[in-house]
Amino acid sequence: MHVAVYLAAVPAKAKNKFKRDMLMAFGQGVKAAGDRVTFVDSMVTVEADLAVIQGWVGMKSGPHLALRQQVIDRQRSAGRHVMVIDSNLYGFLAPEDFNRYLRYSLDGIFPTTGYYFDNKIDHSVWPAIAASYQFSPRPWRERGKRILICLQRSGGWSMDGQDVLAWLGSTVQQIKKHSDKPMVIRGHPGSQNILPQVIAQHPDIRVSSESDLRRDLESAWATVTYNSSPGVASVLWGIPAFVTDPCPQRSQAWPTVNTDLSKIMTPEMPDREEFYHRLAQCHWNTAELPTGQAWRFLKDRLPVGHRTV
Repeated sequence: MHVAVYLAAVPAKAKNKFKRDMLMAFGQGVKAAGDRVTFVDSMVTVEADLAVIQGWVGMKSGPHLALRQQVIDRQRSAGRHVMVIDSNLYGFLAPEDFNRYLRYSLDGIFPTTGYYFDNKIDHSVWPAIAASYQFSPRPWRERGKRILICLQRSGGWSMDGQDVLAWLGSTVQQIKKHSDKPMVIRGHPGSQNILPQVIAQHPDIRVSSESDLRRDLESAWATVTYNSSPGVASVLWGIPAFVTDPCPQRSQAWPTVNTDLSKIMTPEMPDREEFYHRLAQCHWNTAELPTGQAWRFLKDRLPVGHRTV
């Protein structure tokens, strides 16, 4: 199999060195497993069975994002796939080593649009990840002091371009109809600039200053997001999570989340065992990349009928 790894689809900034190194390590693993790899470090696309990019395309613009779109378009037109390497949903368990694991999918970054290599469950993967973090899933918590609202990037593609402040205002109103528990608002790490507006618009609600999500989860009764990754953290931590996305299946925490804010005081707490294992199938330790261990696992789970050149 021929795999094209697009280094040029990562913006050329010093802070992105890890992303390039990670892509190089992935390509080394492809070669170690006996497959052919091409590293693409210019603004061109090449014919390949599988293209690998870090990140997806959204509402922003830039040469690296244009290249990602060209890669996606080329692969789609040829009936072939794009592998996306994205952020670690377990990162909150060790913020100081956030990129210990990364997430892999085909052709999209939502469960509704991407394929997450869970067609054949290996039940040894989740225990290995949990052991790496010395983590045991917590039982559902049936008491808590506060409702934690986690913001996303304002106007971002994951919110379909919605203004996060408008979403927050509507969400706060809905919660107040059904609960008198105090709320805490947690800003998105990439949109801290909107917090002064949040404080001005909601002077009666505390805005968290915690950098560690676990500190906010410790006192939470429930977590509310649009569809973002703190929902996963909440479910793993044993805190019922609510998502307000009209298509809740886009949440990585689906199907363990609640969707009806009128039930904020009586959330459903479903069994999570299958969720743990499915989520784990798409996560691989960055140390496992150059050996080919991750690639062999992922390659073995490529969709039936994957075309090769």
